[in-house]
Amino acid sequence: MNQVDLTWGGFRALLDELQQTPRGDPSFAITLQAIQERSSTLAAQADDVVRLFEADSTAKVNRLRAMQIGFLVGALMLLGAGAWLTRKSALKPLNELARAAHRLGENDLETAIQVEGPEEMRALSESFDSMRKSLRVSRSELLELMSTLEERVAQRTRELDALNEVSREIASELDVRHVLNSVTEKARVLLDGDSAALCLLGERKQHLHLQAASGLPVLNLNREYMSTVNQASAVLTSPRALVCSEAQCMGGCSMLNETHAASHTVAPLRIGEKVIGALCVSSSQPNHFANESAELLTKLANTAAIALQNAQLYAQAEKVAALEERNRIAADMHDGLGQTLSYLGLMTDQTVEFVSQGRDEAALERLQKTRETIEKTTGEVRRVINSLMDEMPSERDLSIRLRETLDEFASQHDLEIEWQSDVESAPDCSPRTAEQVLNITYEALKNVAHHAEAKHVTVRLGRINGHYLVAVEDDGRGFDPSAPEPNGHFGLRIMQARAAHIGGQIEISSRRGEGTRLELRWLAEETR
Repeated sequence: MNQVDLTWGGFRALLDELQQTPRGDPSFAITLQAIQERSSTLAAQADDVVRLFEADSTAKVNRLRAMQIGFLVGALMLLGAGAWLTRKSALKPLNELARAAHRLGENDLETAIQVEGPEEMRALSESFDSMRKSLRVSRSELLELMSTLEERVAQRTRELDALNEVSREIASELDVRHVLNSVTEKARVLLDGDSAALCLLGERKQHLHLQAASGLPVLNLNREYMSTVNQASAVLTSPRALVCSEAQCMGGCSMLNETHAASHTVAPLRIGEKVIGALCVSSSQPNHFANESAELLTKLANTAAIALQNAQLYAQAEKVAALEERNRIAADMHDGLGQTLSYLGLMTDQTVEFVSQGRDEAALERLQKTRETIEKTTGEVRRVINSLMDEMPSERDLSIRLRETLDEFASQHDLEIEWQSDVESAPDCSPRTAEQVLNITYEALKNVAHHAEAKHVTVRLGRINGHYLVAVEDDGRGFDPSAPEPNGHFGLRIMQARAAHIGGQIEISSRRGEGTRLELRWLAEETR
């Protein structure tokens, strides 16, 4: 490059000299000749420089290519080393874990799981092995349970069958004393106990009173055994039966002696959130009752509580029914027999008076009316007796029965009765309600016939604002509704009692000389 630079410097000087030399000057040709020589030399030197640059570039390219090949070889070596390390530290342990999982899937729980590798793989291997051990223990327990499952299922089936039979027998009883004795006896037999006792809470909810006992020793029910609620709180507040020893939860079975208190189970008699007593079964053998016995006694106690409540409600219903029947008989006797006897007494007094006055024809007329009244009364008494013998009142349409009652009454009395009905379909009411409506209507008609001196009566059946109504309106002499009933007359009060029995009410509007209107209203049963 230096030579080319020197040659170029001389060449340039010759060019400058050529520019300054005129063409006709002899030195111009000499300078031109020198420039030509120098240009050949400069071209040769430039070619040499280009070849040198080319050789240097080729060498650099070769060195770069060698470096690239070296990098490629190194990368391949690193890749191979990485693949080997990955296989050793990850793929191989994972394959071993996969084989271990496959063994677990095939129920091989005996072969230990030990995988070598990094710390994470060893931790995962230990987790798999721990799971294998847990599964092995669970399998052993399941096998043990399966070996006794058939026996346990058979035992539980026997217990449930016995419980179902006991429940059905108890639930079918409606006598309270029989239910108490039956529950106690069945509980002792079902749990294979030596004795059983049933206690109920007193009215003040402060003591448990013994009501029934079974087994040995036989407890004297005539003696009063009591346990305070505070002592039995653990039993009464528990949702299920408790299995107790002599020193535990004695409050619920305080009447047990030491021999039979060694092992006992006691359950509250519970209906929803309400506790009404406790049922206790005991044994002289320690640890005689298991948890299954407690569950069985809990179910029996719950069933017994419901059966006992049903029996008590049935007894109460019988008392209410008897009271209602007494009221009904009293009302029927007043509606017919009471007023008729009063009328017969009046007729007898008049007959005696006519005989004493020598008015034989008038006396015979009174006796004839008395005989007719007695015949009507006999029919009325038979009607009442037949109604008492009927287990259930008729279920025919109320409007039809009302019309029949009006026709029957009109045939027995000198009274014109007009029937009106604004109800298109049959009134929806129970037979008992219909019976009360008929009795009230009949009593109202009798009052009209005996006291109103009316010639015409209108009876209307209608419906308004969800209520049915029966209105009895006459053209008689009327009366003052605010005045008290005469002594011995209870008709209005009995009618009001009948109306209250069906949830109805009676309204009476009357003025002297303008007739009377009695209206009975009761709520339609489909709107209740």
